[in-house]
Amino acid sequence: MNLTSLGQSVWTSAASTVRAAVAPLVAITPLVSTEPAAAGAVADSFQASSVDRPRARSASGLKELAFPASSNPDVEVQGRFATSTWAWTERLFDSDPHFKQQNFHPRGHQAGAEVVAAFGSDTPHSGNVLLHYAGAPPAGVPHQKHPVVLVHGANKNGDFWWDPEENGSQKGLPQKLRAEGFDVYAVSFAHPHDDNFFEAEQLSNSIKRVKQLTGADQVDLVAHSKGGPPARSYVSDFRKPWMTPYGNDVHRLVLVAAPNGGIDSSFRNSSSNLALAGWSKSPLLNAPMSWDSMRYFGTVPVDTTDKAFDASGKDYWPGQDQILGKWDNKFPLPMWQQDWWTTYHGGTGFVSHSKGIDYYIKQGENYIAGMNDKKISPEVQVAVLAGDNPNLPGILNEYTGPSDGLLFIDSALHVPNTPNVMTKQVLHLNHKSLVSDEKGQTWISDTLKRPDGYKGPMAS
Repeated sequence: MNLTSLGQSVWTSAASTVRAAVAPLVAITPLVSTEPAAAGAVADSFQASSVDRPRARSASGLKELAFPASSNPDVEVQGRFATSTWAWTERLFDSDPHFKQQNFHPRGHQAGAEVVAAFGSDTPHSGNVLLHYAGAPPAGVPHQKHPVVLVHGANKNGDFWWDPEENGSQKGLPQKLRAEGFDVYAVSFAHPHDDNFFEAEQLSNSIKRVKQLTGADQVDLVAHSKGGPPARSYVSDFRKPWMTPYGNDVHRLVLVAAPNGGIDSSFRNSSSNLALAGWSKSPLLNAPMSWDSMRYFGTVPVDTTDKAFDASGKDYWPGQDQILGKWDNKFPLPMWQQDWWTTYHGGTGFVSHSKGIDYYIKQGENYIAGMNDKKISPEVQVAVLAGDNPNLPGILNEYTGPSDGLLFIDSALHVPNTPNVMTKQVLHLNHKSLVSDEKGQTWISDTLKRPDGYKGPMAS
């Protein structure tokens, strides 16, 4: 079979398979497609200068509420707004010049009318973060000591916690915890795949604001998926020199389906690139390719640098190279995937070229290794939850090793240098249902209410 015939065969087969699904990472890095691309197609992007400093913007359509000024001299509260779900949403702005205007892929603009209105833009500057408050617990319910801050994953914002099934049912963790006596807050990061150091600093800013508003000395953090690395970075004091040191203000950290050992799905499941190269602007496709070039039908060369992890392009996904981690030594690579060897290790295959996962781990400054080399502050009580049900509907789930459909269980449970782990558990739930299903939400709630010194099951 010549290259043209091979390319046509691969593309035809992959396109039909991908319509059902191809190895996505819904909350870490989604890889689903429904449309093939025209050869050479390059999507338009939002791109702004890093010196384009934002000013306070109005939140069109939202009622503005009074609010106390920030006690943090580095952070301005630019508004508090009433929304249809949260009791209120605040926009905080950190003027540190290290924050910048990231590039947004057309598939990755902020979604949700109220979130966009609160940011004042669907492509907000990374100096912005939204802080949502679920409202006061009901009268007569014993009040829990520590406020809870919820940290979302990639391609999500704080509204995901309110409606984690994303079907309008609104059976979220904030409502459950509030009914049980917790003051519940959630963050919305500016960019759906932002630099994890940026997110860690914005988490620090948000915690300070919660402490100011509640008078609490410490908060509990619940971090899902890609929200785990910035939360871990903060409590480990794993930071850049310009960032705020850890403030000894986290009582308990609950990590749910977090890529603690990194993830290699984009390189392991290489056929997903055939979907991500497409012209569709569906937000389900907002993820980087592991191929920096490819040949449509085996012959037509196309530069896909701007759609890839490659920071030399438009770098639409600045936090994704940071969470890469290799698992090929434990879980063999699927040899049936298109250009499986060259995608993972680098080189030119039949229809693609990849710089390989090692290149991009280095580009991401070996973030996962650095994070795991740092100890989580010993005063922080850590709980870890993983799932073992690879049944996410509509996608080709991760079956090359035990997983929650997206993330290997071993990665979720990987918290070295951490003697202060109170429990590690695996539930028969998938990556998303760990926070959307009643069983997962109850586990989180019960874990937050455990007494200090509690030691529970330790999955390995």
